[in-house]
Amino acid sequence: MPPGSAARIEGALAQLGELPVLNSTVQKAIRIADDPESSVGELVTAIELDEGFAANLLKFANSAANARPINARTVRQAVTLIGRTAVRRIALEATTYRFLEQAPGNGRASRGQMHVHAMAVSRTAAALADQAGIPADTPHLAGLLHDIGKLVLPMAFGDEPIEEIAGRHPSGALRAAEERERFGVDHAAAGGMLAERWDLPTDVVEAIGWHHGGPAGDRVPSPAAACVQLANSITDMLVGAETSLPLTVAGLDAIGLSLADLDDAAEHAAEATGTHTEGTLAGRVQELEHLAQTDDLTGISNRRHWLAETRRALEAGVHGNLLICDVDAFKQVNDRFGHRTGDLVLMQIARVIERHGHVGRIGGDEFAVWVPGAEGTGRAAADRIVEEVRAAFAHADKPGPSVSVSVGMATSPKDGDDANALLERADHGLYGAKRAR
Repeated sequence: MPPGSAARIEGALAQLGELPVLNSTVQKAIRIADDPESSVGELVTAIELDEGFAANLLKFANSAANARPINARTVRQAVTLIGRTAVRRIALEATTYRFLEQAPGNGRASRGQMHVHAMAVSRTAAALADQAGIPADTPHLAGLLHDIGKLVLPMAFGDEPIEEIAGRHPSGALRAAEERERFGVDHAAAGGMLAERWDLPTDVVEAIGWHHGGPAGDRVPSPAAACVQLANSITDMLVGAETSLPLTVAGLDAIGLSLADLDDAAEHAAEATGTHTEGTLAGRVQELEHLAQTDDLTGISNRRHWLAETRRALEAGVHGNLLICDVDAFKQVNDRFGHRTGDLVLMQIARVIERHGHVGRIGGDEFAVWVPGAEGTGRAAADRIVEEVRAAFAHADKPGPSVSVSVGMATSPKDGDDANALLERADHGLYGAKRAR
């Protein structure tokens, strides 16, 4: 952490730590709503002490979202119509909305937006929790407060440096990364510190502090935190802001949901922000996922995705063969015919190899193939690849590069059951094949 940063952050935390997020009326209403032994009368009495809260509750109970044949005319009727869970959530939303709207230190970029974003994330996080079948209270509260670190950093370091970062990266993992580089802490971690200062529950503190996935950008410490991370991603996607694909995928895995489930949750974010969904979020994530997994030039798997899929097969106990295919004298092809021709050669070789197994481009002119089956199946595939590549570049009618490939092979389980060990063994075989030529 840069010199002086810790003291500045501590000073900001001390100031903000004295600010009451939840007023006494709301705190009392939440305690009563959480107590199964309490009566409706006790809850109604607590709510009626805050005229603004009571008015909002009636407005919500009679809104189109809760369309019912009879309108609520009293607080008691509203509580009866919408239930304790909804009362608790509305209480938290109303008071947090006011706090974030008026809190000092937002920074100009956040002013007038932070409370709206918080509402969208909290409702979406709660919806995701409901879909995943986990308790929604923690995701709802953590979603409301997930960005409170954006109050800490401007108070600690001033508005100007925060505005510079926000100008380049208004939201997302890139903003958090630049904050860490410049201040030694990002707004997510600072928010976790402030939540701890406010004595909020540990799981809420954790969800706030890790809502951008930590320094690695893909850490999901709990299902509740996953709901907040996903809700934040969904809300960002709806407005075209930066979002993290690895964190989105990790979050979905953590709560057992699929890409298709994002669209249902997105309706809650859209309602809170007044945005409209164009197409499906699942489709957008799938597009991002495809780009993240695909080699730009050849259209086959890139090294990272190919390794992940191969490891998955090995961990599932699938026996097979790992082939490494290297283009012979590829530099001479580039030197003689130009890089554009070289690119076409790689594309054609990819088309040939992908007929024989799961193929990935693992280096400039190196391809790897996972061929399930016995050792003989792998050797037959290697022989066919060599012959088919040679045939593909046998030019009878016009001059062109004569291209061949050399292949190294390792077999699981004979040569091991770890992808990296098999790659190393196959690479050793490849050099043997090169020398043999």
